[in-house]
Amino acid sequence: MPVWQERAMQLTHFALYLLMMVIPLVGWLMSSAKGYTVNYFGLFELPDLLSKDKALGHQLKDLHEYLADILVALVCLHVLAALKHQFIDKDGLLSRMSFCSCSKKKD
Repeated sequence: MPVWQERAMQLTHFALYLLMMVIPLVGWLMSSAKGYTVNYFGLFELPDLLSKDKALGHQLKDLHEYLADILVALVCLHVLAALKHQFIDKDGLLSRMSFCSCSKKKD
């Protein structure tokens, strides 16, 4: 794989993991600012991180949506890159990533 593709892959993976952590946190902040209680899967309520501030809540909503859009775009890019490796480069990337390839018995 060319160096630029390796770097793009590393940056994309980093951004995916970062966004998976930041988006829920921004959502929690948004809910707190809008005065909504955040309930964790019906088990318990999370404390408010901010006092009620509707203007800030709207800004955080916009940020939450923007970050989610970026996450969707990166996931699409990631899928397209995997398909490129499978069907254009034919380098066996998907088979190396597959759980099935790890569990196959060797003769």
